[in-house]
Amino acid sequence: MGLFNEKLKEVGASVLPVTLFVIILHFTVTPLAGLELGQFILGAVLVLIGLAVFLVGVDLGATPIGKHSGGYLVKTGKLPLLLAGGLVLGFLISIAEPDLQILASQVQELTSQAITKWQMVIVVSVGVGLLVMVGFWRIIRQVRYRTVIWFTYGAILILAILSKTIFHDFAFDASGATTGAITTPFILALAAGVAQVTASRQEDARDQFGIVGLASAGAILAVLAQGAIQKSFNATAPPQSGWQSSATFLEPFKNASWLALRDSVLSMAPLVIIFFLLHVTVLALRRREKTRIYIGMFFCYLGLVLFTIGVMGGFMATGHLIGTNLVSQGKPLITVIAGFFLGMVTVIAEPAVHVLTVSVEEETDGIIPRKVVLAFLSIGVAFSVALAVIRIYTPGLELWHILLPGYTLIIIMSIFTPDLFLGIAFDAGGVASGPMTATFILAFTQGIAAGNPEADLLLDGFGVVALVAMAPLITLQILGLISVIRGRRQTQLTDQDQTAVVEVISSAQEEDDYVES
Repeated sequence: MGLFNEKLKEVGASVLPVTLFVIILHFTVTPLAGLELGQFILGAVLVLIGLAVFLVGVDLGATPIGKHSGGYLVKTGKLPLLLAGGLVLGFLISIAEPDLQILASQVQELTSQAITKWQMVIVVSVGVGLLVMVGFWRIIRQVRYRTVIWFTYGAILILAILSKTIFHDFAFDASGATTGAITTPFILALAAGVAQVTASRQEDARDQFGIVGLASAGAILAVLAQGAIQKSFNATAPPQSGWQSSATFLEPFKNASWLALRDSVLSMAPLVIIFFLLHVTVLALRRREKTRIYIGMFFCYLGLVLFTIGVMGGFMATGHLIGTNLVSQGKPLITVIAGFFLGMVTVIAEPAVHVLTVSVEEETDGIIPRKVVLAFLSIGVAFSVALAVIRIYTPGLELWHILLPGYTLIIIMSIFTPDLFLGIAFDAGGVASGPMTATFILAFTQGIAAGNPEADLLLDGFGVVALVAMAPLITLQILGLISVIRGRRQTQLTDQDQTAVVEVISSAQEEDDYVES
């Protein structure tokens, strides 16, 4: 129970601010019906419990699988086997990611199944697996992270030119959604094991950061490649997109239950099967440890079911409804301000963000305090959500009009950013766009697009996850440059102090020599 209580507190810190945000709006600008408010609260409770149970399962099952798998692949000493293992494990763990499941469901609904949920999940997971493999190769071959990033985003630019505009939204949203509650710790566990191979040649932990950022880029590459290949793609949002009012309180939760039970089995089955094959063939694990991992995988399944029911039953429906209601009031400024504060409270409450801020403070020896990192991240994400709302209100403003200059700036900054901060920044993109972004904020912006007659729900309903994921790439690189400047100033001050001491000693010696003479 100790681990569950710990996870419950972590998830509570993430869900509670969004819940309070909805309640404040309910009593101020967008009152909800009693049925709708009750469904939201029940949905929030299910999300809270489900995500906590899921994270317990990640700690007990998924993360140990990553560590054992990575350790075995490293011990073989065979690079082809290591790379193939990265491809397979990256693919399988991405399939089980809850955030990706939610995003893919929305893509399926709003494209009228022109892109199905499992089609998108598999395409994204292939991209994740490929770039995890590239990340392993980079660590083993000691290739600089910025070099891999430049080539990767160069390929992304080419594919973006060749693919249809709508795939830009899907691809960059997928990059933030795919690195969530299960994918991030699993991939980091794999990377940590592989990085130990070169530990004797490392001066710091640079190789342990950055692989999550590559996995996110893999999602972008895969979806854009699909967009470039699928020339005959034509889809329009259904006329009744979004969530419809229910006749009874429990109706939406009942409707979501069967899908949650079925899809969660499909999500977890590949990972369970691969672990079973590993432990009966190459992994010599004690019975107690095997039992613990299987129990963890069951908790992952149970948590994923509860999380999905809560999200689809009441949580996202309320986000969609609030967005629609704000637009109907005809006050765009209030809607933009609401988006700004929603983005701010979401990232501040995200548990993984706090882990990241502590890591940055430790790796910089306190030069960059965690409070400064958190402030930069929260402001960046807040402006990202506000910018997503502004884009919906601005006819003709497409997502690539924002992403192109944004990522151009990111690539230019990467020339000067220290390697450690570069890896952390690209990892942070996936960390900041956590479960609340992939669920409530996504539904919130889709509600705004649905309520705005000048907006295209299919084009404007997506993109917020992409903008949230981009913000840390800019803000943390800025902090990296600040750390370099501060470090140089401290070095200069130290040199000046040493020079002053030498001058004082020399002056004193000259006076002594004069007196003696």
